[in-house]
Amino acid sequence: MPLNNDEKEKNEKLADTGFISEKIKQRPINRAKLLRRTAITFFLAIVFGIVACFTFLFLQPVFSDRLYPEAEPDPVTLPEEIADEELTPEEMFADEIAIAASEAQSLEATQKDQIDEALASYSFSASDYSKLMASLKEVAANVGTSMVQVTAVTNDANWFSESYESSGSASGVIIANNGTFYYIAVPSKAIDEAESIKVTFCDGAESTAGLSLADTITGLSVVSVRRASLTEATRQKVTTAQLGSSNAGNLTGVPVIAAGSPIGIQGSISYGVLTSEKTPIGLADSNYKLLTTDIYGSTLGSGVITNLSGQVLGIIDMNYNTEDLPNHICAIGITELKSLFEDLSNARNRAFLGIHGTTIPLDVQTKENIPAGAYITQTEMNSPAMMAGIQSGDIISAVNGSEIASYEQLITKLSQCQPDEVITVKVYRQAPNNYVELDIEVTLTSATHN
Repeated sequence: MPLNNDEKEKNEKLADTGFISEKIKQRPINRAKLLRRTAITFFLAIVFGIVACFTFLFLQPVFSDRLYPEAEPDPVTLPEEIADEELTPEEMFADEIAIAASEAQSLEATQKDQIDEALASYSFSASDYSKLMASLKEVAANVGTSMVQVTAVTNDANWFSESYESSGSASGVIIANNGTFYYIAVPSKAIDEAESIKVTFCDGAESTAGLSLADTITGLSVVSVRRASLTEATRQKVTTAQLGSSNAGNLTGVPVIAAGSPIGIQGSISYGVLTSEKTPIGLADSNYKLLTTDIYGSTLGSGVITNLSGQVLGIIDMNYNTEDLPNHICAIGITELKSLFEDLSNARNRAFLGIHGTTIPLDVQTKENIPAGAYITQTEMNSPAMMAGIQSGDIISAVNGSEIASYEQLITKLSQCQPDEVITVKVYRQAPNNYVELDIEVTLTSATHN
């Protein structure tokens, strides 16, 4: 129904008075609340970033190993013994006499007189001595490229600073290189308390090492350094030691070089001669031999002794010196250590029986009617051998059915056994009238740890 004129006029007056008009005002900004929300968002973004970062770092190696598995490094195999081709002083003297005699027969009397006169007039000068020492130093320098300093690092806190580094060190020798790792033999006591192991190479380059295995019998360990952690320049300078033979011929009186830290200082060298060789050390489950020298060194010395060709003859170990010669350098012969170093490098645990023994000479066996085998002179306290009932005076003639004719064969057989393996040992034990045969089961333990 249309509005009349009075109603229209009334509505227009109401609109003019603003009775039904409306004005919308903007809500004021709460700055504190906005700042709080921004801070919370920023904090959550940081937390998310940190979680994402750690998740990536944790999972990346897993995915990398699965997608791009790293090839297993080749097993370490030490080369066959390089026989020492150096002549002993006696052989050199005998050869000189033979040569001189042969030449004397072909020379006329006048020529012999001239040679005798020339030899009598020759004097050994300081220049000759300098050349001799320079040649020895050159050999020692070549050996030094295979020597490293192994440092055990531990971090301790004190009241005055956040932390400080304390460490012990010894000389190690690079015994193998399989293209992926350098394997280094070092005394275990130098790294026993290590939280990390640092190796310093001949050019001063440093790298972190990991323990492969440690041998509780000899007190020697093998640590490994990844080759990729070193620069190409360092890899070009570093060499692997030549392992010679400590059983080749008569070595007594042969000139040798002590390298590493024979006087307790890294990089030191000394010269001398071997004064004795092939002396049994008497360690359990082994036939290691001791080499002694006339080289005066430190009771804390470490490193190697080599011949004049630079071949390693032994690993310095000052624990076996006599009381009256505590500072004379001595070493464990390298020949018997080679199989140990292979096992330690390849992380192959060695079995432990806990016996000391010897081989009875054949003439004594025949004369005294003693069975062939390994004669046990002592069993280690609480060792598997003692726990199984093996005694000193027993003769081990077989292990797991394999005949044993000597103590050396017994050691070789043990090297083929595994920790926790149960072996059957055939033993001859002396009775009032004869020897009785016993079969004894022994559960071997481990002689190594990591």
